[in-house]
Amino acid sequence: MKYKSVAEVFSQISKSYDRFLHLATVGRIHSWQRELVSMMNPSGNWLDVGTGTAEVLVKIGKDYKGLKVGIDPSFQMLKIAERKCKDCFFLQGIGEALPFKEKSFSNITLSLVFRHLEDKIKFLEEAHRTLQDKGKIGIIDVARFKGTFVLAFLMKTLLKPIGFAIFGKEKWEFFIHSVEESYSVQEIDNMLQLKGFKTEKIKKKLLGLIYIISATKTA
Repeated sequence: MKYKSVAEVFSQISKSYDRFLHLATVGRIHSWQRELVSMMNPSGNWLDVGTGTAEVLVKIGKDYKGLKVGIDPSFQMLKIAERKCKDCFFLQGIGEALPFKEKSFSNITLSLVFRHLEDKIKFLEEAHRTLQDKGKIGIIDVARFKGTFVLAFLMKTLLKPIGFAIFGKEKWEFFIHSVEESYSVQEIDNMLQLKGFKTEKIKKKLLGLIYIISATKTA
């Protein structure tokens, strides 16, 4: 799905996105994001790609030593983000074309975003370019593994009424597609290694449906 369509979908659901995500993860998204934050470097400029409503940046805290920057293709999401994180900076854009100089950041994070990227390898090249030496990339996302079909099935059945009620048929089917297009942890690790990162930690949640990965720039 092209970024124009992705931005339109997320702009339309921006007001209900946080509520849905809380319901869909039984409130666990907040602990996962805090865990992701704890796996990153303790200081330095921080970029949150596909920041949405800025939940990751909010969880970094006001005492963090470094700039907190969010980028997202959805203008409506960014409007909400600006209200939630007053000490953050936001830009409209995409992960494959980061408008920053080399070695600008100590940390780059993505929360439920990686599978939406049109070109994962191009993004990792951009992340490598804009990260400082020993900079870290952190990812939370839905994993593809033997049980992925179960999640897709639940979204098509038990969760379908909730999804349709909050998002509508077209948007909910977009989310189902994004789950079906997810990657395995091993595939993510291989991509990271290919583009000059060393995976440091891998944590699995919800019986492996969700993964949290942190990796360090090595080359």
